[in-house]
Amino acid sequence: MKLQKSVVVAASVLILSACGAPPPKPNPAPQVVAPPKLDLNDSEAVAGASSAQRDEYNKSTHYVGPNIAEKHPDQLFIRAWKSDIGRVTYQIYVTINYSGVWRFYNTAKDARSNTLDLAVLTRNLGPCQRNDCSHSEHLEIDVTQKYLEENMQSGLRVTVSGKAGEEKVFFIPPGYIKAFLSLLG
Repeated sequence: MKLQKSVVVAASVLILSACGAPPPKPNPAPQVVAPPKLDLNDSEAVAGASSAQRDEYNKSTHYVGPNIAEKHPDQLFIRAWKSDIGRVTYQIYVTINYSGVWRFYNTAKDARSNTLDLAVLTRNLGPCQRNDCSHSEHLEIDVTQKYLEENMQSGLRVTVSGKAGEEKVFFIPPGYIKAFLSLLG
């Protein structure tokens, strides 16, 4: 009797396992096509690559310029929020990815040594191999419309520095600044 039960259970398991759906076929990897290189001194091209999104809840519009960071997955762009009552807030958004020791970016200065208001949004620890880890720091630098207008002819060079002594220099070309400001009228 015990043998018959074992045979019935084994046969049931085999029959039920055959009823399942076949494993899904893996999807082919999507083809990633690099966007054409954006001419950062062409105000119309930069404006066309920018975006605006309406926020009905906050009664404002969020504007974002195209990412002009030199290497992927870093990010560098200007963004702004314009309220329905006309108040506009501008920021330079920066994401820096690196490996090694934490840099703890905490200061920003322009080419004229003006200190800019820098805030750290997040610091993320990525994968590690032995003693070498990947890091990501997301920063925002508050600027004003007047400040951007003052740098519209020469462009804007910003250096962010960290507690570990590391520096990273970014440049926002004049055409980019001009195009972004034109978005907000």
